[in-house]
Amino acid sequence: MHYDLMRMMILLTGFIIALQVNSLLRLLIDAVIAPLFCMRVSTFSLFGLTFLKNDGRWKSSFTKLSPIIQHQVVFNMKKPAEKLNEKNSNAMSIISKLLLLAVDIGICTAILLFFRHRENNYLRALANGFAMGIVFFGLQTLAITIYTMTVLRKRLTGYMSGKMQNLRNGMPLRDLDLKPVDELGFKKVTKTERIFYYGAYMAYLAATDNYGAMHAPSHEVMNYMVEREYIHQETLTYYWLLFFFSEVEPNTQLADSIYNKIKGVITTDTDANAKRLMAYYAFNIYHDVAGAERFVTEGYAALGRMTGILSSEGELEKKLLDRINARITQEKAYPNTQFPDSENRIM
Repeated sequence: MHYDLMRMMILLTGFIIALQVNSLLRLLIDAVIAPLFCMRVSTFSLFGLTFLKNDGRWKSSFTKLSPIIQHQVVFNMKKPAEKLNEKNSNAMSIISKLLLLAVDIGICTAILLFFRHRENNYLRALANGFAMGIVFFGLQTLAITIYTMTVLRKRLTGYMSGKMQNLRNGMPLRDLDLKPVDELGFKKVTKTERIFYYGAYMAYLAATDNYGAMHAPSHEVMNYMVEREYIHQETLTYYWLLFFFSEVEPNTQLADSIYNKIKGVITTDTDANAKRLMAYYAFNIYHDVAGAERFVTEGYAALGRMTGILSSEGELEKKLLDRINARITQEKAYPNTQFPDSENRIM
């Protein structure tokens, strides 16, 4: 009985190790395959050590110890707009997952053949657990990809994908005509779909100056995210939540909670949106005028050197930078008009 229990625990350990190896293989394969389809790995995290690519250089920071290896693949905005389409994205996803499964099956076969005639001990149990696990996770990844492309594309995920394609084709952000999720008519919308839709919807609301409409979706998504572990693919959602609780409805507790989750990413992110967010956070939450001014200056500089940014995104970032810059200028000219009851605090 003791032997059987120990053997099961060792099999499970091999299964868990297979998850990590499979995640690492996904990262390596995507890094090689993505450029062939005008895409790129923008960020990856190895057990909490996060690497973010900005201005052609990789920068590292430590977020939070995590047992998961994560990475994110995005379109390479320096490539021609006509190549940044769903067809390329789907092809890249399927080909990379098929390659991953082929590698997983190869590893599994090699392990099983190696241990076929060897003693049936704990080491063999660990190897068997790993072999079964790596094929299982390869099949799971492929199944999720197929499900996303065939089922989710007909729901909110597909609707949002079409809107993003309109943006890449040159449609202004303010013309996307995005609606609240509940007004779109989809029978079933998951929390994950709402979380990803939120980033695009908030950008649209900011572009159209409809800040009043930000309240309901922001509180809804915050309720989803408050106990959730940070996932790199959800970074844009965290960014807009930080904007909302720093600017639209300032709340020190919630803003700090969001900031602490993404601190390792946002402090190494040299893009204009990260600098703009830091400016609003410093100015509105911590009344740090000098810090906010520094972030605004860095934000303008980031806009000037970004070559692969969508025009609508650039216009929105400049508008939001101009907005906070005007407040900083007013506060410097007439101290304490913005914060009459507070002293400036350095972050």
